[in-house]
Amino acid sequence: MGAYDESHDGAYTFTKKQLYIGGIAIVLSSVFVLGFSNGDLACKNPLDFDIGAYREAALANTPPNIIECAGAEAGGSQELCHLPRKKRYGAIGQKGITLWMTGLSGSGKSTIAGALEARLVLEHGKVVQMLDGDNVRTGLNRDLGFSPADRAESVRRVGELACLFNAGGVITLVTLVSPYRADRDAAKARHGDMGLKFLEVYMNVNIDVVQARDPKGLYAKVKAGEITSFTGMSDDAPYEKPLHPDVDLPNNEMTIDESVDMLMGILIDEGVLVGN
Repeated sequence: MGAYDESHDGAYTFTKKQLYIGGIAIVLSSVFVLGFSNGDLACKNPLDFDIGAYREAALANTPPNIIECAGAEAGGSQELCHLPRKKRYGAIGQKGITLWMTGLSGSGKSTIAGALEARLVLEHGKVVQMLDGDNVRTGLNRDLGFSPADRAESVRRVGELACLFNAGGVITLVTLVSPYRADRDAAKARHGDMGLKFLEVYMNVNIDVVQARDPKGLYAKVKAGEITSFTGMSDDAPYEKPLHPDVDLPNNEMTIDESVDMLMGILIDEGVLVGN
């Protein structure tokens, strides 16, 4: 606490009491119009006090729910700030889950996820959110490239977003190549830390099949030398297959409907389509 006091030929005196915390001035909507000033105002008679003691006193008068809802890094509990999952799931008639579909480009991730989404929404009235690799790169991940570090950050961001949807009771379908095992494992661990269901779905389709499909014409560009680094086709861009996927989906041996039937059966077994 301090006071500003500056006189000009004894004719004018301005005094202001200003609160500082940690060297930062705390201003509560004050407006002053000053004249005759030739330099910085000096602080006279500063008062020092124990900020720690002030914080302790302030928290003692703070409603408990506000303290509990502080950031997790401050020891707060975000769970107390939201509608409990059990009540939410019961009200909306479904539970949250993340199906993380990984596989080479052309392995059927987006196609099967889209068909699954349509069946869940149109036939069962469920709330579904699809997080597709191509789509998130136009917004959420538009600043990222395809280096290992950027791919890791892409998976991290999408994983965090999937957690939020999942916690809200949304059936979340992630369709990312996500070529590195460690990145996928980190996304799964993050869900586990939050008590959320997560299933890694491996689109088990070999390289010959995806090259023959080539829905985006990317493999043709690789063969023509127009693309020099491409996942699964270049030594510097490997695809690390899941060692123990929750779901192994060899969709080149199944129709789209059969693939969707398989995933629907898993969702039913997981109790996702009911809220209680």
